[in-house]
Order: sequence, then C-alpha cells, then structure tokens
Amino acid sequence: MAKNGADTVTQTWLDRAIGFFAPASALRRIRARAAAAVILRHYEGAASGRRTQGWARSGSDANAAAVPFLKNLRNSARDLVRNNGYAESAITTICDHVVGWGIVAKPKPTNAKAVVVWEAWAGTTACDADGRQTFAGLQHLVMRTVVEAGEVLVRRRLRKPEDNLPIPVQIQVLEPDYLDTAKTDVRLPNGGRITAGIETDAIGRRVAYWLFQEHPGAAQASLAASVRVPAESVLHIFRQDRASQVRGASWFAPVLLKFKDFDDFDDATLMRQKVAACLAIVTTDVDGQATPIGTVDPANPMIEELQPGAMLNLPPGRAVTVVDPPSVREFSDYTKTTLRAVATGLGVSYEDLTGDYSEVNFSSARMSRLRHWARVDDWRWRMLIPQFCNPVWVWAMELAVMLENGPRTVPVAEWTAPPIPMIEPDREGLAYQRNIRTGIMTLSEAIRERGYDPEELLNEMAADNKLIDKLGLVLDSDARQNTQAGLPRQPEPAAAPPPKPAPAAEPDEDDEDDEDEET
Repeated sequence: MAKNGADTVTQTWLDRAIGFFAPASALRRIRARAAAAVILRHYEGAASGRRTQGWARSGSDANAAAVPFLKNLRNSARDLVRNNGYAESAITTICDHVVGWGIVAKPKPTNAKAVVVWEAWAGTTACDADGRQTFAGLQHLVMRTVVEAGEVLVRRRLRKPEDNLPIPVQIQVLEPDYLDTAKTDVRLPNGGRITAGIETDAIGRRVAYWLFQEHPGAAQASLAASVRVPAESVLHIFRQDRASQVRGASWFAPVLLKFKDFDDFDDATLMRQKVAACLAIVTTDVDGQATPIGTVDPANPMIEELQPGAMLNLPPGRAVTVVDPPSVREFSDYTKTTLRAVATGLGVSYEDLTGDYSEVNFSSARMSRLRHWARVDDWRWRMLIPQFCNPVWVWAMELAVMLENGPRTVPVAEWTAPPIPMIEPDREGLAYQRNIRTGIMTLSEAIRERGYDPEELLNEMAADNKLIDKLGLVLDSDARQNTQAGLPRQPEPAAAPPPKPAPAAEPDEDDEDDEDEET
C-alpha cells in the first residue's frame, strides 16, 4: 500500500510489475493517481460517478460548440415568439427597455452642422434602405433580431447624389441567415481562414463576410453562391459570451426546452379544463339487448346524447358510470415556478414577463427593476452602442464631411439613452434633489440619467424663465420665486456697509513726558 497524506492508493498488479523493473516509474504512477483522487474529492463536479452519469461535458471552443446548432436554435426561438405570448413579451420587454424611444446622439464638442445633417438623416426614414424606419426604429429592429436570432448583420449601402438624401448612405438590416455557414474551417493561402462565413486574416482580424444575395428561407430563393463583402461595409452585432467567439446564439437557448415544455403543459391543461367542463357518462349493456337511453348519433351509433336535466329510466341490463373529470389545481404553482426560471434565463423580471404584479411591493419592485436595469446597461453600452450606433455614426459623418452643409471633421458622438422608469416619482425625485444638494451628483449627471441632454434642457429652462418674467407670471413651481414649501421667497436684505475705521487717537502730553523719561 502507498499513502499520500490522508489518501490511500492501492497498488495494482501492473504497479507492482513496473515497480520491480522501474521503481521510479511506478512511484510516478502512484503519485499521479493519488493527486487525481485529491482533485476529484475537492471538485465533485469533475468526478465521474452516479451523480454525473450521462453528463456530457464537452471541451469544445466557442465556435465548435455553437456554430453547428445556430440555425436550429434561432428557428426554435422564432417559433416560440410567433406562438407563445410569454416569449413575445420577453423579447418586447428587452427591446423596449434597451432602446425605448431611441438612443440619441450628439456631437462632442457641439457642432451645429453635424447636428443638423444628422437629424435630417437619422430622424427620418432616409437612413433606412427599406425606407420604413428612423434610426431609432433601426435600433429597435437590430436589438430584436439579436435577442431572437442571437446576432444580426447591418450592411452599408452607398447612394448616388441624385437620390437626394441628406447623407448619401443607407442602412440595411439583415438576418444572420444570410451568412454562408457552409464556408467554415477554410484555410486561405494568405494565412487567414473562413469560419462560419466570416473571413479573418492571419492575425484574426475580420476582413470580409460571405453573404447570400437572398434570404435562404425565402419562398422563391435562388441557389446562387454567396459573395464576398468587405468587412468595412458590414457590422456584425451579437453578445459575446466567450473569448474567440465569432457568432452569437439565440438568447432563448438556455430556456428553449423549458419554454417548450411549459407551452405543451399549458395546452394539455387547457384540454383538461375542457374535459372537466363536460359531464360524460359511460353506459354498459350486459347482454347487448338494451334500448338506447338518449338520442343516438346517426353518424356514430356508439355515441348517445342526453338533454340537460334528463331523467334516466334504465332498461334491464343497462349500467351507467359517471366520468370523474381531472383536476387542474397544480397549474398555478407550476406556471409561476417555470416562468420565474424563464425570466431569470432571459434577464428580465418575472413581473415584466407575465404582467403579474400581485405579489410585489415598492421595495421588491425596485430591487427587481434595478437588477434588470444593470443588464440593460450592459446590453446598451457593451453591445448595441459600440457595435452598431458608433460605427453607423462614423459612416454617416465621414460622408457628411464631403457635403457643403456638413461638418469639416468627423466629431465624436455622445449617446444619451432613455432612463429607468420611476416606480414612485415623489420618492425618487426627492432622492435626486438630495444628491444634487449634497454634492453627490451634479445637475448635468442627473439630467443625463433621466435621458435628456443637459445643455438643451437648461437652455429651454432659461428661455421659459425669460418668457415667464416677460409676461409677469409667478408660478408655484418657480424656485426663484417660491420655496420648496410653496411660500414666497423673502427678498434678500441689503448688505450693511462695512464699518468705518476709528480715527487714530492723538498722543497725550503726559505720555510723551513718560516716554522721554524712559529714554
């Protein structure tokens, strides 16, 4: 027997045989087996036994684990969104909270020409290649596609001057089905490779996308080969969860089976309810000679119908058994448990997913909303804005520089997103006021957090105050005129003049004599 600390390792006949000819090799074998026993004892999840039986633990990289299954995942998610109200609620909630009325851009530093040309382009349908959405609408469409399909492609479409667009470029949103997944693990002569339709160079930078000219799922889609589109004209937006990940999986992937099981259970429960709403009886004819007890269906003589309130007068040989309908009392508990798990997997609150606010108070509602809003900020500032909003801004401003009424240089964009909705405005508004007064938060920071541009809001406030003073109005909400309690402000007392300095006292003759004597 060989011992390593508290672990006992039994020698096999092979160990003894190796030990006879090569003692050092046998010792290394025993030490390795002892170390493995210690690791397995400390990490139960790494052990192989009854509790982990059937647990497939693959060591594949992000692309090998996801790429072969992306199509099935997004098709399953689309089917759920089409046919399940909770799935539609989840995807709508995420898009409404992340995008809202739109994430607004402003050049920094302020550039009047850039503002004008951007608003003329992004604030109208001129920015959409389909001519249907503003830039805010495109943000919503991009976010919805990312959640449902896991990723989305955005293609830059340059236009001619005669198209009379504010900026000669438009944005085309494409579903990830356009990527030619058949082109994968292709090695290129220059050292690059193609993975799932995405071409990279020798150091891993994206240089091109292989796209079909039509959606492969279109009713009359042609079988034309994919074409190579340079990467500078394509944006690929997805949530990156692992290093070296090149494609994104549907956000419904962790909850697809649970969602489908719940959908089936919901349908089965509805059928049980229908059965429970029906009172059925089963009759037995002992010798086959008994007459019918109700109206016989001519199409199916085995089925008889009874009128409500009928009194049965059974003939000899006929027996009646009443069907006991099933109960559905466990449906509510199962529904709440399942939908809470689904909401957690998708990153939304149970209340937003279901519309059920019966069991929340102010504290629980705010904690749930804050937890969800942390994810909203992550989706905004780490995915949607850097991968979609900023590149589109650069595309537009680079072409706007060439226009006579455009800016001379490409300015940097500062984005302002819609704020988190207030649950109790009176309490939360008071908290903002205290934070500003105590110096914890600046006024501009509070304004931006509420989804507005500080400069625009303060200029508008100054214009309103000027108009109010011109018309001689005194509003209760005017902090210049009234205190927070609604009382008129007292005029500040005039500052008292500084006291005059006292005249210097003349020296006394006696004091002079004393000084002479001292001298």
